[in-house]
Amino acid sequence: MKNRTNAYSTVSRLTLTTVLFSMVAPAVFSQTADDFVDLGTLVLRNQENATGPVGDDTNPPTVTGTKSPVTVNQVPQSVSILGQDDLERFNATRVSETLRYTAGVTTDVFGNDTDYDWLRIRGFQADQTGIYLDNAQNLSFAFGSFFIDPVTLERIEVLRGPSSALYGGSNPGGIVNYVSKRPGDRVRELTFGINDAAAGWVEFDYGDEIAPGRAYRFTGRIEAGDKYDAFNSGVRGTFAPSFKFTTDGGTEVTLLGNFHYADEQHSGSSFLPYAGTVTETAEFGFIDPDANFSDPDWDQYLRKQASVSAIVEHELDNGFTFTGIARLGVASVEERYFYPFGYDGFSPTPVDADGTLALIAFEHDTLVRTAQTDLRYYGTVETGTITHDLLFGLDARFYEIDEVQASNFTDTNTVVNPTNPGTPTLNPPYQDAVTHQRQVGLYFQDQLRWGDGWIGTANLRHDFVSTEQDGAAGFSRDDSVTSYRVALARELSNGFTPYASYASFFNPLIDSPASGVTEPETGEQIELGFKWAPTESNFALSAATFQIDRNNVVTGAFPNFDQLGTVRSRGFELEGEYDFGNGFRLQGAATMLDVEVTADSDATLIGTTPTLIPETQVSLLGTYRFSGGLSGLEMGVGVRMIGDSFADAANTLAVPSNTLVDLFATYEMRSGLVANFAVTNAGDKRHVTGCQTQFVCSYGSGREISMSVTSSW
Repeated sequence: MKNRTNAYSTVSRLTLTTVLFSMVAPAVFSQTADDFVDLGTLVLRNQENATGPVGDDTNPPTVTGTKSPVTVNQVPQSVSILGQDDLERFNATRVSETLRYTAGVTTDVFGNDTDYDWLRIRGFQADQTGIYLDNAQNLSFAFGSFFIDPVTLERIEVLRGPSSALYGGSNPGGIVNYVSKRPGDRVRELTFGINDAAAGWVEFDYGDEIAPGRAYRFTGRIEAGDKYDAFNSGVRGTFAPSFKFTTDGGTEVTLLGNFHYADEQHSGSSFLPYAGTVTETAEFGFIDPDANFSDPDWDQYLRKQASVSAIVEHELDNGFTFTGIARLGVASVEERYFYPFGYDGFSPTPVDADGTLALIAFEHDTLVRTAQTDLRYYGTVETGTITHDLLFGLDARFYEIDEVQASNFTDTNTVVNPTNPGTPTLNPPYQDAVTHQRQVGLYFQDQLRWGDGWIGTANLRHDFVSTEQDGAAGFSRDDSVTSYRVALARELSNGFTPYASYASFFNPLIDSPASGVTEPETGEQIELGFKWAPTESNFALSAATFQIDRNNVVTGAFPNFDQLGTVRSRGFELEGEYDFGNGFRLQGAATMLDVEVTADSDATLIGTTPTLIPETQVSLLGTYRFSGGLSGLEMGVGVRMIGDSFADAANTLAVPSNTLVDLFATYEMRSGLVANFAVTNAGDKRHVTGCQTQFVCSYGSGREISMSVTSSW
């Protein structure tokens, strides 16, 4: 208890110091206009351009990679930015669907799960500590997550590689930052959509400026009907109101709400055995990808969530800018369903001709509360021939999860003739606990510019983390971690920017399976790459090679966990786009990974590759915009190849690669009326996206056809 008291005393003093500094810094750094360098478009003072529509810019501004507005080529890490075309092209209802053509990102890790965005970046799980909304973390643990509908987003930005020097504890493979739609210009859009699973939806986006410096916007979606597998139906809705105003003192305030409700049933495409999905069985062949082995009268997924954010920005007289975000959120998730765990008797292979499956009945009730703020103070000063873009920040966050979980292992169902298992009798809860995590971080960045296009970046951040859990298996621990990033780049006149960077990271664990001694994961990355986006061109190309060493990985089997694990991820990424100027546009991405266990409590696993990690991913998307008599019509085809992965820790079982084809067409029937038609997995290929073990394999989505019509005025 003494250590925690000392830690929080230190945090309190540092927090107070930082707040006071943010108040007096304008005077400290106050200089005349002649003391500041005019960087033109090199440094973008206003965040609005870096959070608004992406447009056709091949080197767009962003805030994600430096927490201050710069163009993509000035970020010393690999970055991808998706705009509205990418979000709307395939009528996506989940963020993960929009990222299928993005380098370094593995989507649909657990198949056709409509309730959650399972994501990996550079081989490491990103959906727990790597998801951010408007640069503030959307932490997820167990079933305590926030679902963000892509209809509420203006853009999605992927920052690959460790980001702890800016964001504190986070996924070492990278982060995904969702950027909300914000008020501003007039918008009037209404969309009606349907798909071939007998589901329909309505989207709306309505906003305007009501007075100088004041604007509002209402965005949302309501969706109802069936999904693609048996009895997976329900209704969900999202509503995101926002309001922006400017005070008499010139401070811009943006208020953002995000409310989501879902009452649905579960997909049956996950938690299936390797035999019967990846390999054909002699007893019955393959398990039907559309089968569902739960019970429609008992199965339920119920989510209620709300969050409210305030974003403040003020440009000071000395040329510096103060900006910050504060968010409060609450999410309630209740689920119950049956899922298979191998065949009868928990066998990995069928034990009879009917393919009798062992079922686990599972139920949980989870409540999450979050509170966080991120305050930043940035601007430019000049020392001799060197220009410094300085950033000072304070980041504080709180996450609480109250969870109850229960199950039983007594039910069965059959592959050949599925029936409804009925209402189960669950055992007493095996998990009934409240867990808190608090994190406070202070950070600093200096991006230096000198000579003929040289850019140096130095980051330093220190975090204090406290994690505690009550209940029978309660624990408590405090951590204090320093993270840093150093990088060097050179921006050449032709838009070519090579760079090299080194970064450390930490990733605190919320659960403590190692009897209260679990330390945060730590490690480092080296990355070399280039970004090429000639000024006013229709061409962009980026490439990166990297090595990430991840330490303190929890290994072993329940209940004998330890932290002897180390995993190394090496890889190469390539991403580019080119507009030929004749209506044809091409974009592509390639990822090659070599992820290897370099230390483990089980020596036989050293040298193996963890499951759910395809070693190769390649995608190509071509679009053609017609002219003349077919003006207004755009058609496209995409091809994505997901390479082999392993289905067991020993690497004795493999999941084969899959190549899928997607189609889409957009037609502007008249001004303000646009129809969009999309087909994903056009060949209706039965495929397994990955296996966590030989008992947990997931089917990917079959052919899905959707159409929408959008009216704008």
